Amino acid sequence: MQWKNISFRKRMLIIMTLSGLIELLLLVAAGFVYIKHAQEEEMGLKALGVATFLADSPYVQELIEERNIAPQQRFRNVTERIGAAFIVIGDKNGIRLVHPLDERIGKPMKGGDNQRALVKGESYVSFAQGSLGYSVRGKTAVFNDKGEIIGVVSVGYLVERLQDKVEPFLAFLLFMALLVVAANAIISSYASRRFQKAILGFEPEEIGRLYVELDVTMSTLKEGILSIDGEGRLRSINKSACDILNIDKNSALNQPLSKVIPESDLATVLVTGATDQDIDLYLNKQRLIANRSPIIVEGKIVGAVSSFRLRDEINELTEQLSQTKAYAEMLRSQTHEHRNKLNTISGMVQMGELESVQRLIGQETAHYQSLIEFLRETVKEPLIAGMLLGKTERARELGLELIVEEGSRLEELPQRINADDVVTILGNLIDNAFDATMSAIKAEQHFASERRMVEVSISDYGNEVILEVSDQGVGLPEQIAPERLIEKGISSKAANNRGVGLYLINQLATRYHGQLEMTENKEFGTRMTVYLPKEEQI
Repeated sequence: MQWKNISFRKRMLIIMTLSGLIELLLLVAAGFVYIKHAQEEEMGLKALGVATFLADSPYVQELIEERNIAPQQRFRNVTERIGAAFIVIGDKNGIRLVHPLDERIGKPMKGGDNQRALVKGESYVSFAQGSLGYSVRGKTAVFNDKGEIIGVVSVGYLVERLQDKVEPFLAFLLFMALLVVAANAIISSYASRRFQKAILGFEPEEIGRLYVELDVTMSTLKEGILSIDGEGRLRSINKSACDILNIDKNSALNQPLSKVIPESDLATVLVTGATDQDIDLYLNKQRLIANRSPIIVEGKIVGAVSSFRLRDEINELTEQLSQTKAYAEMLRSQTHEHRNKLNTISGMVQMGELESVQRLIGQETAHYQSLIEFLRETVKEPLIAGMLLGKTERARELGLELIVEEGSRLEELPQRINADDVVTILGNLIDNAFDATMSAIKAEQHFASERRMVEVSISDYGNEVILEVSDQGVGLPEQIAPERLIEKGISSKAANNRGVGLYLINQLATRYHGQLEMTENKEFGTRMTVYLPKEEQI
C-alpha cells in the first residue's frame, strides 16, 4: 500500500507513534548507558578503596615481603563479604601471591594494567580482561617501610555481574517506554481527529491540489479578490487586485490591511459579520464596486473576503442604461400625454376650431421649448439635464409637478465628481419625493393641489455642490429613526426590494466626504439635502 493511500489520521498516528517510540528508545539507551557507567564507576571506586585499605595494611606488606601464600582463605572471605569477584595480590614482578583460585597462584597477573602501579606507584581504576573475565578493577601499589614498591593489590568486580544488576533497570525503562508509547498513540489518535476536523476532513494531497486550483483560479479572475484574517492582516490577494489597487503582493501579504490600504474598512466586517453586495468604494484613488463577506468557521468569524471591480468598467453600460431608461421614461410619458393632446386636436379639427388648435399647439411648443432652454442654461451637465427633463415628464404623468428653482445653477462638475453619481443621488431623491407625495395623496382624499409639487434646487456657488429636493408628502416615518433610514434594506415602505435609495445616496455622499441631511418641512413633507465638496478633503 502506497503512503499517499493511507488516510491522514493513520499517517499522523504512525508518524507520532514511531517518532515517540524512537525518542523513547534513545532515552532508554541513554539511561541504560548512564546507569551502567555510574554502576561501573561506583564499583571501581569501591574496589579502589578496598585495594588502598589492603595496600596500607602491614599484614599485606609482610605477606609480600615474605612471599607467604598460606592465608588464601582469609582474603577469599573478605572478597565474599565485599561482594567482589576477586582480590589479587602480586609482588613487584606481578606474580600472584593471593588469588581466588589456587592453581593460578604463582603465575603472572593478567590484564596488562599493572604498569602504573608497579612502575609509577599510582592508585587507579581500570577495565581489563583478566583470567576470571572482563572486570572493573581498583589497583594500588604496595610500599615497604622504605617507600619502595614491593607489590600491587587488585580488587575487581566482573562487568557481567554489574550488567545483571543493571538489567532490571533496563526492563523497567522498557516497560515505561511501552506505556508512554501507548499513551502517545491514544493522544495521537485524538489529536489527528481534531486536526483533520479543523481542515474539514481533507487529506494533505487534497489540500495541496485545492490550493493550486484556487491560486490558478484567482489569478485568472478579472475581478480583484483579497482576504484578511481575524486580526485584520492581509492573507491573500490575486493578480487583478494588485493591478487594480497598484499593490505589490510580496510586500503586502501578512501586513495589516489598514497599512496596505488605509481607506479600506473591510475590518468592520469582522465585528459586524454583515455581508455587503455591490457597494461603492473609493480605494487608492480608484472607484470600485465591491462585495464583502465574513469567513465563518464553527460559528466564529475568522476573517473576511472582498471581491471588487473597477466601476469605470461598467460606467459606459451604466450611463447607457441610465440614459436609455430616462429616454424611455420621457418618451412613455410624452407618448401618453401627446396621445391625449392629439385626440383633443383631432376633435377640435373636426369641430372646425382651427384657431383653438393653433393656440393649443403653440402653448405646448412654448412649454417644452422654455423647459429645455431653462435646463440648458441652468445645468451644464447634459446627463443631469436629461435626467431632470425625464423626471419632469414623469411627474406630469403622475399628476405631480416637478419644479427646478429659478436660482439653481450647475456648472461643469470638477474632475473628482462623476456625473453618474450625481444622477444617482438626484434621481433617487426625486423618486423618493414622488413616492412620498403619492403616499400622501392616497392617504388624504382632499389633497391640496399645491402639495403636489416637488421642488429641486441645484447650487454650486460655494465650495460645495448642493443638491436639494423638497416635497410636501408624508414626511419622515415616526417608527424608524432617521439615522437608520440610510441602512441598506431599511425602508418605511412595506414592499420588497426597498431600502436601497437612501443607502446608495449616503454611500456616494460619504465617498466624496460629503453629507446627507434629512429634515422635515414646517407644515408638510421632507427636505433632503446632499452636500458634495468640490475639492478633495484631507
